[in-house]
Amino acid sequence: MKIFGSDGFRCKFGVDFLTFSSLTSFAHALADYYLLNDLKNSIVIARDTRESGRIIEQIIVSVLNFKGIDVALAGVLPTPGISKLLEMEEFALGCMITASHNPYYDNGIKLLGIDGFKLDKKIEFEIEKIMLSSKLDCITFNKKIGKNTTVSSPFEKYINRILQDFKVSSIEAKILIDCSNGAYSYKLQEHLSFLDNIEYKSNIPNGNNINLKCGALEPDLLLESVIKGGFDYGVAFDGDGDRAIFVSKVYGIIETEKLAFLFFKMLSSNNFSRVISTSEISNLAFLHNINQLGCEVKETLVGDRFVIESVNQHQAIFGFEPSGHFYFPNICKSMDGLVAALKFIELINTFGENLPKELVKLKHYCRITKNIDLPHNSNIDLTHLLSKVNQLINKSNEKIIIRKSMWDPVLRVYYDYIEDNNFEMIEKSILKSIVEENI
Repeated sequence: MKIFGSDGFRCKFGVDFLTFSSLTSFAHALADYYLLNDLKNSIVIARDTRESGRIIEQIIVSVLNFKGIDVALAGVLPTPGISKLLEMEEFALGCMITASHNPYYDNGIKLLGIDGFKLDKKIEFEIEKIMLSSKLDCITFNKKIGKNTTVSSPFEKYINRILQDFKVSSIEAKILIDCSNGAYSYKLQEHLSFLDNIEYKSNIPNGNNINLKCGALEPDLLLESVIKGGFDYGVAFDGDGDRAIFVSKVYGIIETEKLAFLFFKMLSSNNFSRVISTSEISNLAFLHNINQLGCEVKETLVGDRFVIESVNQHQAIFGFEPSGHFYFPNICKSMDGLVAALKFIELINTFGENLPKELVKLKHYCRITKNIDLPHNSNIDLTHLLSKVNQLINKSNEKIIIRKSMWDPVLRVYYDYIEDNNFEMIEKSILKSIVEENI
């Protein structure tokens, strides 16, 4: 049984990993890891706006305190906010309670390290191993009860540091920001008040409306509001604020790959690097567009952890995922929707009224995505399967990515093409291979 994915774990509150028993096991495992490794500083905990967040926080804090561990409570804060706190202050590690873009009835855990980056996979594996062992609570009460403190002005510390790198003092374009009734809802408007022409929507969370018909997964609704309200552009965050999707009244929903190209164009003149990192499911057109600038593209497995590692390894200017996650290494240690939004405002000032025209100039190819069911306990060899399928396509004009879902018995297939759609032939080949490998 595997608990941690590439970005912590999440599920419906009250089942699987988020029952009282499972959360208690997680907290014991986290505490035992802390004590076995003789860590000293507090564990900082933050959450998004889901109603279940407080309960999860209470369970985790109770166990940590029982085992003598101090906790620093940051309250409601975006994931990039807790990342920044870890970078700026002295904590042992960070625990973010969130299910990101999922509906309100889901929740989850993201763990971050002392430096603000996602916690090392080896450490997550250690914690998972303790959770799954029969030796939970192997380190018992040690006569000291942990204390709780409240982090002073956590959102202010985060955003003030972010704004140090932001040079724009005014904008002419009218922008609508959709906070997804999530972690940016409470204080963002106050701290960006120096920028005229920005208005906000979906910023009144009630615990049950996070990501509900709003936010990064509903760009069509944002675009509709932008057009009706007479705005020029719109930005939509997800519930924990680590991703952002952008729309234009003139252009429509802006593909993340096109935006990444323009970010690179804007940033590369002041940067020695000619490298950009992205996950393997980026549209084939991105590679063709970026080749015009003589840039090297590093593709990674899907997951913000892998993109961030690639950026740091190759000293890339920045990294992104098509889902709207952007990582700017000189500013933050995590994917950050607010930083992406501020860079977008800089982009508007750079290109002015020509921004929609610049977007139209860029290529974006047709894409087919499909989930193909696998037999239960299938042992499909993905490397072999990809090798066979790649023989069917022209890599200059087509791109195929096949991934096995961690949680479901399905293959996730992404197919890009310029003109000739060969997906029917590709799908038949995949289905045939599944049958052959499971006879």
